[in-house]
Parts: sequence; structure tokens; C-alpha cells
Amino acid sequence: MRNAQALKDKADEIAVSLVTYQYQLRPSEWQKYGKKGIESSIRDAHYLISYLYEAMAANDSTILTEYSIWANELFDNLKLPQNTMYETLTCLQDILNEQYPEVADLANSFIDDAKARLRNIGTVNPEHGNSPLLNQTAQKYISYLLEGNRLAALKLIEEVADNGYPVRDIYLEVFQPAQYRIGELWLKNKISVAHEHFCTAVTQQAMSILYPKIFGTERKRLVFVAACIGNELHEIGIRMVADFFEMDGWDTYYMGANTPAESIVKAVNERSANLLGLSIALPIHRSLLRETISTITPLLAKGTKIIIGGYALNQSQVNPEWFGAHGYAHNALEAISVGKALVA
Repeated sequence: MRNAQALKDKADEIAVSLVTYQYQLRPSEWQKYGKKGIESSIRDAHYLISYLYEAMAANDSTILTEYSIWANELFDNLKLPQNTMYETLTCLQDILNEQYPEVADLANSFIDDAKARLRNIGTVNPEHGNSPLLNQTAQKYISYLLEGNRLAALKLIEEVADNGYPVRDIYLEVFQPAQYRIGELWLKNKISVAHEHFCTAVTQQAMSILYPKIFGTERKRLVFVAACIGNELHEIGIRMVADFFEMDGWDTYYMGANTPAESIVKAVNERSANLLGLSIALPIHRSLLRETISTITPLLAKGTKIIIGGYALNQSQVNPEWFGAHGYAHNALEAISVGKALVA
């Protein structure tokens, strides 16, 4: 852990050294991107170092390898020089070995694992590529989103709900695959960030249309508080989890994205919550999740259980105890069963 902290403490200067080194290796290819290119490269270097830090802190190479695969595909679709991600990892190793040997001793094994995965990239299948074929409703819904047709997308959801399509199935078979598909298109540079945000906003509005059906469930006198920590705006996943608890008869309090620790404590204690759900979408917030749980646990009412989840945790093996949580769930359905067991 000490080596990981040393990496974190030196992140700024390592990022600058890494980008400077890469630009020196291929001046003709990189200088054409100008000052903006340097700024973007330093930002990306910070991301890489953050993922390496989280991998070292958790002793889990998957955190870095999954990010490297994602970044590799993104760079390819942005038409950056071939093998940019692999070269970046190699350059990072060179920098650490030469200037920060105390960090390199541990970091090299994690970087080697990521490079090995990239060498076999032809056999790697990202998770979103394994999704089952979309049903007809999901296909229509995604088409409307990509066309920018908000009204048609919302009308479609209203119609299928009025025709008796279970709300839970709409979430699992329409909203969830739609979010995966939109994320995949953004990753491949097929749609812009603005379009991705539009699609997410429409889905959030479509979810709100279904609330009258959700809140009609018989109550169980159990309370679930949900929040997404860190500087993240991707909170639709934890919102879906909260809605599933609502459909199961719990009274839920959804706090949204980027929720500070003191607000979480206040909400949990004021509502005498049985269960607190915390989510992160970015692996670089794993340590923040652990720190937040450590901070709030002594302040929570006795008996409150903590369950964790989110895209950032679904990429590798999760030990809830390492984070200070009582349980972990891979998705909304699993969260219900885990939550019931924790408060039983």
C-alpha cells in the first residue's frame, strides 16, 4: 500500500514525464495535435495513473487491464497512432523504473498484466458485446434515442406499460440494454458526449413516467437510502436499483450523484434506514468508496447495513469487507436478495 501511495503522491510529475517522453519518441506524430493535444494527453496520463493506483491498492490487476482495453478501443476509434495504449504502458514502465524505483517494484507486475491482455486483444470480448439479442421494444427505443426523438421514445414506454408490460421487465429488457448500447456507441466514437447525455436524460424521464406503477406496491416497512459517491454524474444505475427496492415494497430515498458523506449520514439517520446502497461507476473512485464508508460507519445508527455496487466494481472480484461494507450486488435483482438477507 505504501508503494501505491507513493505513486499517488507523485502522480502530477509522473503524468508530465510520461507525456514528455512519448512526445520525444514520436515527435512527428504527436506535435501535430498542438497544445490542446498535450493537455489532453496529460489528462489521460492522470487517468492511467489513477487506475494503476487503484489496482495496486486493491491488489487486483483487473482494474488496470479492463481500463487499458477500454482506452485501447477508444484510442483506435479516435484514429490515434496504432498501439498507442500499449506504448503508453511501456513508457510508463520506463519512467517508473528510471525515476521512481520504489514504485516500479510493485507497479511493473500490474502493467505487465495489462500489456499481456492488449497483446491478445483479438481474443478479448468486452462485456457489452455479450449481451443477448435485444427484443423488438428495446430496438425501437434505441432507434428513437439515436434519432433524437424524445417524444417517440417516451410514448413507446407509455404504450408498453399501459399494455401490461411489467415495469421490472421494462427496466431489465429495455432501459438496461439501451444504456449498454449507447455507451458502446460512445466508446466507438459513433455518437458524441452530448448525444450520450441526451439519451441518458430521456431514459431518466421515461423511468419517471413509470413511477405511479412503482409506488403502488404494498409497503414492507423497510427503508433503503441510495447514493452515488465521487465526482460522477453516471448515477442512472443506482437510481434503477432504488426503483427495484421500491417495487419490492421498500420505502426508498434516492440521493443522486456526487453525494457528500455528511449528507449520506444525515439521510440515513433521519429516516432510520435499514439499508444504505452506495455506487461508483469509475474504478478510480474505489479508494474514495472505502474512505467514505470508513468515515460514515461510526456515525450511522446501529444496525444499518451497507451494500455496494456499480460498474466500477463489476469488472473484478469484490470483497465487501475490504471496503468496509456488509454486502455487494452485481445488479439490481441481486441487490434485492442481498439486501433482504442483510436486514433479515
